[in-house]
Amino acid sequence: MFFSKMTLDREAAISGRFRDLVTGPYQVHEVIWDLFADHPDRKRDFLYRAELTGRDPVVYLLSARKPVYEGNVWNILSKPFHPVLQKDDLLNFRIRVNPVVTKTEPDPDRKRIRHRHDVIMDAKRRLNEANSSFSMSDLVQQESVRWLRQRSEKGGFSLYEDRVIAGGYRKMQFSQGRKKNTISISVVDCDGVLRVTDPDLFLQMICNGLGPAKGFGCGLMMVKRAAL
Repeated sequence: MFFSKMTLDREAAISGRFRDLVTGPYQVHEVIWDLFADHPDRKRDFLYRAELTGRDPVVYLLSARKPVYEGNVWNILSKPFHPVLQKDDLLNFRIRVNPVVTKTEPDPDRKRIRHRHDVIMDAKRRLNEANSSFSMSDLVQQESVRWLRQRSEKGGFSLYEDRVIAGGYRKMQFSQGRKKNTISISVVDCDGVLRVTDPDLFLQMICNGLGPAKGFGCGLMMVKRAAL
């Protein structure tokens, strides 16, 4: 595996060429795919997280292959990724997630259809139906931590829930493909502290990503050593 950091070339930043290439989430998706498109039938074997709204745009990548780039907009620095972890290691983490769950529901034709539901919007709807007051920031925090907790055991980790901060909830909408189908993805940024409970499962989760929408910048968990 390789961990890479993409930073904007100084000249591209000054000239504005970057903004011409990256006009929305789907364009970012295409830019990243092009780094690994050595074969038309190639399946995704990378994760990424893009931070493009600040003064210094950056993209983080975790991939099975080293990215190949021949343009003049980005500078890419890659290094091998072979972390050595043990049970009970403490790690700071950062992750952008698409907090959804899949539910099976009947349709009018009595068929059972699987739908993905945004857990935050689901919780908001239930509270509104019950005429309960709530803070949106508290709701995002509560439901995002719950979503992470539900995936922690299979992911080989446990959360220090009082040290997890979830925020930046938003919806990304964009058109995809020739038919310009509209796609909507909700995302939340989570930062906190975790304990490794199963190193093998944890590394598998790191390499495969956590949750859906991995092809659109979600699921990459970045970690570093922590101390309580």
